[in-house]
Amino acid sequence: MKIACEIIRDLLPLYAEDMVSEKSKEAVEEHLEECEDCKAFYQRMMAPEPSVQFDVEEAKSFQSFVKKKKWSFGCKVALLSVALVMFLVLLRGALLGGAIGLLVQDMVSAKVEVDTDASHYSQYMGEQAGENYRSKCGMEERIFPKEIRADMSVEDYKMVYYNPWDPQYLSYLVVEYDAETYRQECARLASYSVGDYVGNYGVTGFDGQYQLLAMDADPYYGFVYALTDGESKIIYVEIIFCNYFMDLDYEEYIDKSYLPLGFDASSGNPYRKKMLATVTKVKRQIMVTV
Repeated sequence: MKIACEIIRDLLPLYAEDMVSEKSKEAVEEHLEECEDCKAFYQRMMAPEPSVQFDVEEAKSFQSFVKKKKWSFGCKVALLSVALVMFLVLLRGALLGGAIGLLVQDMVSAKVEVDTDASHYSQYMGEQAGENYRSKCGMEERIFPKEIRADMSVEDYKMVYYNPWDPQYLSYLVVEYDAETYRQECARLASYSVGDYVGNYGVTGFDGQYQLLAMDADPYYGFVYALTDGESKIIYVEIIFCNYFMDLDYEEYIDKSYLPLGFDASSGNPYRKKMLATVTKVKRQIMVTV
């Protein structure tokens, strides 16, 4: 496994003091042999500072001279580390209350935006959407219609936006089509593959009354999909969030039959606990490898 230069450079002070394990020492030396940039960085680090005057007469040999320099460097690193730790402790104490206060203030001041007027559709969807509604975390929003056309009979529409700390989106559009337009729309949606979504946030499938036409599922950001009753109606839904849960009480704003079966994005959902545990495990494995 190739170790990143940033990690090697973090290890160099300890390596210079011979305070690393044999495995880490071998990894550093192997990296220095292959990486000219890190090798030059190490050489610059070990070079004597021009402003420092060494008592050469008291240095009985070059070996004792090097030992003095290494000891001096080690003391500087130790003192800097102690100072940094003390600074961080003081900073944490000073800012923790303020940071929590700002977070709480943002959450309290954030309001849930709800719009049920389909004539405002372009304000929230597509390239013409407002700045807060444009990117949608890179999810495939093109599953939704590009625009509301005259030949579309909109039965229901809702856009919900909430941003207490990170943006969260919940939108759905229910359209009744004539036979030919319905066939064309189903064909368009067929161009979007139905990716692997089962298991994400506890999802097991969909209610039997609806058929899944298209799905963009992300294990972190949520879902964008289209359902049909198999006759003339198509339901477009997006549920987009991050951090493996929603602050938004999504069930308050959408018919449960439009949601995937088993979907749970509450703050204590089992899927979130599982994913966070996996992330922690990977971080530990990386630390052990290094």
